[in-house]
Amino acid sequence: MPVLWRVFPAIPRPKLLCGWGLLALSVASFGLSAAGCDSGDGPSLSARRDQQRRLLPGQFFPATSEREASGPLLERVERGSESFKRLVRGDREAWVFKDEERTGADLVMSPRLREKLALLSEKVAEEWPGTKLRITEAWDEQLEHGTGSLHYAGRAADVTTSDVSNSKLSRLAGLAVTAGFDWVYYESTHVHVSVK
Repeated sequence: MPVLWRVFPAIPRPKLLCGWGLLALSVASFGLSAAGCDSGDGPSLSARRDQQRRLLPGQFFPATSEREASGPLLERVERGSESFKRLVRGDREAWVFKDEERTGADLVMSPRLREKLALLSEKVAEEWPGTKLRITEAWDEQLEHGTGSLHYAGRAADVTTSDVSNSKLSRLAGLAVTAGFDWVYYESTHVHVSVK
C-alpha cells in the first residue's frame, strides 16, 4: 500500500486504507471484516454483514477442517478424572438442555465453550425475543460420536433454538460464527460448534 501513497499523495492514508478495506470486502470471502471502516451512515459494513450472516445446510466456517480450526482431540475426558474437574457446567437459567441421557453430561463443557455459548445465547435472545439457546449435546461420555470428536473433551456442542425451529438453523449458524466459535458446521438438524 505505500506505493499507492506515492502514486496518490493527496489521498489521506486513513481514508485510503478504509477504502481499500471496503473494496477488499466486496470481493473477499465470507469471513473477512472491515474493522474500523465506517462510512458514518449507520452501522459499519462488518456490522451490517453480521446482521445478515447465515450458513447453508452442510456448510462450515471457516472453510477448513474442524481439526485444523479447533485442534485435535488430545484426551477423552472421563467422569471423575482430573480433566473432568476442569470442565464447567452450562447455564440452566439461560439455556435449555435436551439431556436425553439424564446424566447431566450435556451440561458439562470446557470453560471456553461455555463462554462462547453464553455469547451465542445473548445473540439468540436479541434475534428472537423469548427464544433460548438449546444444547442438544455437549460433553459425551457414552462414545456416541466419531473417533476424535471434540465432544469427548467438552469442546464441542450441538445447538438449536428452544422452539426447535429448523427454519432458524441457517441464521443460528451465522450467529455462532459472529459469536467467535473456532469452527461452526450447519448439520441437517442442528448446528455443531467447537472451540480450541
